[in-house]
Amino acid sequence: MQNKLTEEQILQLAPDDSSIKAGKGLATGSKWVLLECNERAIWGHCQGSGKNPYQTAVDLNNIAFKCSCPSRKFPCKHGLGLLLLYAKQADRFQQSEEPEWVTSWLSKRMEKAEKKEQKAKNDTPVDEAAQAKRQAQRHQKILNGIADLEIWMKDLLRNGLLNIPERAYTLFDNMARRMVDAQAPGLATRLRSIQEMNFSTERWKSELTDRLGKLYLLIRSYRHLDRLPEAWQDEIRTQIGYPQSKESVLAGEAVADRWLVLHKRSQKINDLHTDTYWFYGEQSGRFAVCLHFAVPGNLSDPGWIPGGTYSGELCFYRGTGLCRRALFKETTLSPESFIPTFCNDLQTAAAHYRRAIQENPLSEDIPVLVTNVVLSGQGSQLCLTDENAHSVTLQISEETKIDLLAITGGKPFSAFLLANADYWELKSMWYQTVYHT
Repeated sequence: MQNKLTEEQILQLAPDDSSIKAGKGLATGSKWVLLECNERAIWGHCQGSGKNPYQTAVDLNNIAFKCSCPSRKFPCKHGLGLLLLYAKQADRFQQSEEPEWVTSWLSKRMEKAEKKEQKAKNDTPVDEAAQAKRQAQRHQKILNGIADLEIWMKDLLRNGLLNIPERAYTLFDNMARRMVDAQAPGLATRLRSIQEMNFSTERWKSELTDRLGKLYLLIRSYRHLDRLPEAWQDEIRTQIGYPQSKESVLAGEAVADRWLVLHKRSQKINDLHTDTYWFYGEQSGRFAVCLHFAVPGNLSDPGWIPGGTYSGELCFYRGTGLCRRALFKETTLSPESFIPTFCNDLQTAAAHYRRAIQENPLSEDIPVLVTNVVLSGQGSQLCLTDENAHSVTLQISEETKIDLLAITGGKPFSAFLLANADYWELKSMWYQTVYHT
């Protein structure tokens, strides 16, 4: 197998900037006393300051790293350096039989994946009576919680919204804690997202009313859950915070495709690290969101690389909407990537956004792909503009703006965006068919 990862994609796996610098320093043949490979892995010996060289390996099919060095970083600089060197100079690696330590590591990874799949298939006996009692108790707690939330929202509107920015933290944090106590973590998440809004922008009033409107629609929908179609019942329950077990999701219908990683977003709240991945299916044309959670001491990571393509079966969570959360049954890194299908202009992209909102009015961060756009300015506001002079308000950092202009030179490019009512966020782009994030 020929690894097609670019240097940019590999460096996105680095845990910090110092690892990037050190990894680049080790991406040279003179640092390695042994470089070997086969169709599923690369491995090498890197001479450090000690007597024995460090043994380093990379799983090429499902990117993962192993190294005998004492570093607590994952991946370490040796793993990054080895993969960078292979991406640039694969001919330096001699085809060879796997040594025992590489075979043992890969076998354990396969065994772990098989156990995980088997666990998903096993049917665990459920005490239905006890489960129904717990569900009824939780339902009542949520109803009590949303009754408090509805009174709080009405008081908020009666008192006016103009003074909210100066007291947003305590205002929304206290009610978010109340929703956690009511076993409605989905409502708590929405409240905390409002709390973290950028109130220094001109659009905060319209963004705030949009978010509060969706929050009110959600709690009213939960009160009338029994009147809704089954798909919407699943959607509302999930939005409130009811979990769907991995076993039940993986037991559903799977969509086999080649899936392109459009973007990865990492967030850390307290000690919980959350990675959100957006995927696009080559044949199905479907969008999907995959979440990965990690706590301190847990180094497990799916290793999906933005811009990379993975072959596999995705099972979607029950609900409704054009972009739903999903789980992979299994994935294999594809040696060849592909370019997604883009909307040809912003009018078509806006129509896609409207369809998504019509299908699920509670949706936020609608994924949109559009081509032939340029960065433009309207006063102090940045916009995306197409060749027909249609524009949308854009949200990007100053650093991203500079990088984008440096790559494109002001020429048209293709973009992946997350669209909301008042602004669209640029998350990744293609210039002359090359992916950048």
